[in-house]
This record gives sequence, C-alpha cells and structure tokens, in this order.
Amino acid sequence: MTDDDTTGGTDFGWRVHGAVESWTAKVDGKASIALAIEAATLTLAIGFTDSGRLLDGLLVRQPVFGLAGFALLCASVALAILVIFPRLRARKARRNWSNNAIYFGHLRFWNPSDLASFLKAGELSEIQLATQLVTMSKIAWWKHVALQWSLIALVLGCFSLALCYFLMARMA
Repeated sequence: MTDDDTTGGTDFGWRVHGAVESWTAKVDGKASIALAIEAATLTLAIGFTDSGRLLDGLLVRQPVFGLAGFALLCASVALAILVIFPRLRARKARRNWSNNAIYFGHLRFWNPSDLASFLKAGELSEIQLATQLVTMSKIAWWKHVALQWSLIALVLGCFSLALCYFLMARMA
C-alpha cells in the first residue's frame, strides 16, 4: 500500500465521519420534533379522559385498549428522549483516552502541550479513525432504530385510543 492509498483511505474515512456526524445530528433533530408531538399527543389524550370529554371512563369501559394506548404513547415519549439523550460513554473514554484524539470525551483528558506534540508527530492512526467511525455508526444506527420505534409506538398508541373511542361510542 502506498502513502497515496493510505491518505485516500484516511480522507475517505474523514468524509464518512462527517456524514455519520450529520446523520446523528439529523436524527436528534427529528427526535426532538417527534418528542414535542408525542408529548403533546399524550397530554391531549390524558385531557380527553376528563369527565364529559371524548375518552371519559376509558379505563373502566375499555381498559385493555386504553391502557395499551397510553402505554404506547408513554413508550413513544421515552424512546424519543433516549434518542436525544447524550451518549458520552464516560467510563470507556476515561480508560482509553491516551491513545485517541478524535472524540471530545478523550480530548478532555489531554494536556494541551502533549496533545500538540501527539498531533504534530502524526500519531493519529487509521485504527483510531476506524474505531471512532464504528462507534459513531453504532450510536447513529441505534438512534435511528429507536426513533422508528418511537414513531411506531405513537401511531399504534393513537390507533388504540381511537379504537377505544369508536368502541365506546358504539356501546353508548
């Protein structure tokens, strides 16, 4: 492998790093919007259970679908919160900070002059970049899957509560 091959691979790795970073930021933004919608939906659904409202007596008249609906709405909110909750991996960062200079969790342990010497010596290796890419990709993947499940739970929770309303209306 020539230096040009190594440089090309490293350059590509940094471009992938930027893409994964962008995807992670975008899923966090989407999850923030989903959280606002899900929290508002849950609040609205709770409000509809008040006396004389659409879902009055829900947990007595349709306990299975009612509890399922509220559980799913709560799960959707919880999953959205987990997506946007920072994943710092503090313990792991504390253990292996001295041979990594990419993640800010590692950088915080460095002495600035030691870090400058490390960077000047070109000691940042492809394996460090590759490790960072794999770690970031796992986090981004998990966030995207959790957001999908959050949205699925929102839809199923709304469907369950709508079904409760329909069943209660038919029984009245």
